[in-house]
Amino acid sequence: MFENIYADTMHAVLQRKKPFRASSDYPRLLWEHEGLQVLLIYRFGRWLGNMRKYRYGWVIADSLYPAYWILSFCARKAYDIDLDQSADIAPGIHITHFGGIEVRNCTIGSNCYIGQQAKLKPTDATGKGPVIGQMVYIGAHSQICGNFNVGDGATIGAGSVVTQDIPDHCLVLGNPGRIVQRDYDNSSFL
Repeated sequence: MFENIYADTMHAVLQRKKPFRASSDYPRLLWEHEGLQVLLIYRFGRWLGNMRKYRYGWVIADSLYPAYWILSFCARKAYDIDLDQSADIAPGIHITHFGGIEVRNCTIGSNCYIGQQAKLKPTDATGKGPVIGQMVYIGAHSQICGNFNVGDGATIGAGSVVTQDIPDHCLVLGNPGRIVQRDYDNSSFL
């Protein structure tokens, strides 16, 4: 859990493009960065879920779950970001804007960017959501609903609706989403 929190925090620090002093800037970063706050709550909930696997871990988990539920409820109401515990989110995720973000029953690789009003969730009764690769940029108002695979380094443009599997390093635009460029480099966004 702590290595994931460190990766999420460092990713947020690198996005600031200003010198960072841990003693004075870390509290400010936590206060000003809503996406990081919600990620920390999500990581806390996943840690509690993993504690139940240990022999007496359920004692710790059951005593701390009410705090997690309250924090999660407050984050959903205040920021409108829903990172469900059914999602498997790798470290280094960057959520810059709050509002309308819904992530459930999916797998997200490391060092991805998720914009506001993005939806990543299953659509059918099987409950299988999308699988997002590493270093994927998911623009604002994008939807990846269904059992689709998005390859490493792909870019989903703002307002795009993914309706097919996306190969590595592709730029997807439109509704329905179409691959408009292959071998696209999104490293300047991340």
